[in-house]
Amino acid sequence: MKRGLALILVFFVVVNAFADKKKKVETTQELDEKSRLEFDYSFMEGVKDKITGNYQGALGWFDNCLKILPSSPVAKFEIAGILSANNDLNGALQLARDAVAGNPENMWYKILLANILQKKSMIEEACQIYADIISKYPNREEFYLIEADLYTSVEKWQKAIDVYDRYEEQYGITEPVSIEKIKLYTKLDDSKKASNELLKLIRKFPDRSEYLSLLAELYFNYNQDKKGLQILDRLLKADPENGFVHLYLADYYRSKKQLKPADEHTRSALLSDRIENGYKIQYILRLILHPDTTLVSDTELDSYMELLLQKYSDDLSVRALHSDFLKKDHKLSEAKEELEYILSKDRNNYLIWEELLLLCNELSDTACLKNRSIEAINYFPEQPLPYAFAGISFMIQNNFREAIPFLQKGVTLTDDKVALKSEFYAYLADCYYSLDSVQEAFKMFDEVLKINPNNILVLNNYAYYLSLRNENLSLAEKMSSKAVSVESDNPTYLDTYAWVLYKRGNYSQAKFYIKLAIEKSKKPSGVLYEHYGDILYRNGDKEQAMTMWKKALEAGTDDTSELEQKIETGVLPE
Repeated sequence: MKRGLALILVFFVVVNAFADKKKKVETTQELDEKSRLEFDYSFMEGVKDKITGNYQGALGWFDNCLKILPSSPVAKFEIAGILSANNDLNGALQLARDAVAGNPENMWYKILLANILQKKSMIEEACQIYADIISKYPNREEFYLIEADLYTSVEKWQKAIDVYDRYEEQYGITEPVSIEKIKLYTKLDDSKKASNELLKLIRKFPDRSEYLSLLAELYFNYNQDKKGLQILDRLLKADPENGFVHLYLADYYRSKKQLKPADEHTRSALLSDRIENGYKIQYILRLILHPDTTLVSDTELDSYMELLLQKYSDDLSVRALHSDFLKKDHKLSEAKEELEYILSKDRNNYLIWEELLLLCNELSDTACLKNRSIEAINYFPEQPLPYAFAGISFMIQNNFREAIPFLQKGVTLTDDKVALKSEFYAYLADCYYSLDSVQEAFKMFDEVLKINPNNILVLNNYAYYLSLRNENLSLAEKMSSKAVSVESDNPTYLDTYAWVLYKRGNYSQAKFYIKLAIEKSKKPSGVLYEHYGDILYRNGDKEQAMTMWKKALEAGTDDTSELEQKIETGVLPE
């Protein structure tokens, strides 16, 4: 039952109240001819304004109606409806009460009153209004459902059941109402009455085996296993190919740690053509995600996968599941091949493209990443992730100019994905810096930090680039310090912080952090050793500086010319 049903009726309240022929009676009994005409004119103008959305104008006209005839229920009703729509519930409530009191036979006035009571969480009184409406209009099915739904919303389970009982007296047994009653009896922990409701359904619909399955499940939930198993056995004797019953039994035996019959029933269910493969896949995924409760071994899971592959090798959803299994077993190349096969049959499944791109990236297959991301863009030009992967693939190849257009386009597609937008800006910053467009790079870093001021990778890189250029070193120190405070064991961040301190002339503190960076690094780079040498030199330890410069040369750096000059002269240029 849908709780929004009561609110939907508000529209019909307005329309039907306007069409109510009793309005004329309400407006003419106490008025002379001139006043009646003035009332009718004001009322119709008010209705026009309300229809066109001019609610303030409408309120003025309806208020004029009340000045002419203060007792008018219809004018009070109209004003109450507008006030309620604008959440002025206190004023609306009193006017709605007055409208109902003035014309207690008008069903639409009562519906509006009940709706306002519901908005004010005065649920039981709203239910009483609906009960009164039902007593006068017993053939209006929706009012029973609304009343029961309202009682359910405030956990008055038994009162909701009583309403459904009245509904069944009028309409007989129906599946939706019976299912709701079963749920309510379950909440009341009354298994006997819940099972009786199911038995009523079974008697009315003897061909619907799913009701027997639900009854068995109900028995299992209340530890009446014997009754539950009897029902499921009865179902299997009548229909040995009923895959859903096999699944019920598989779950039951797993819950009892009886793994052999659980495995047998699982296999029977997976081979059943009566269960859609999508449901089977969901079932296997549930087994994977909850191994502690399902007690399924990897060997069994693999055998279930093979079973599905043998029987449904042409089903692309089964092949997608197989790809997940291969990834689970760290067979990434095979998983990639499986995704490639799926795309050869269906190129319009974006999720498969995304999985493939992630695998290409994980496999460091740059050619695959570039080609497939560009192809994915052709099929899904509004998806941002393929643009990111295309940009990354060009960056890996140091082709930064080719990367930038993809990254720029990707940014425009990420308005609702701020984390991904931040990543695009970070990639653009690296591209621009690599192309010596330094100010553009710094603008991109600023955009990242607007979105995420705690992006430590950007804080580190931005600080390092500033230190290399001797620009805004106080800001560089703040950013680098923040990165180190978050990851104090990261040798790259420690090196950046040491280098920023060095550039600021704080040589003794720089020495502490560069030494720490080397200690934390499993294999110190040539850059680390060269930085250490420069810092030692400024601290007056020229002999040890020479040792570090030589180590830097042995470890290797991108540009050795300046390093070789320092080793040759023993002097660090100013």
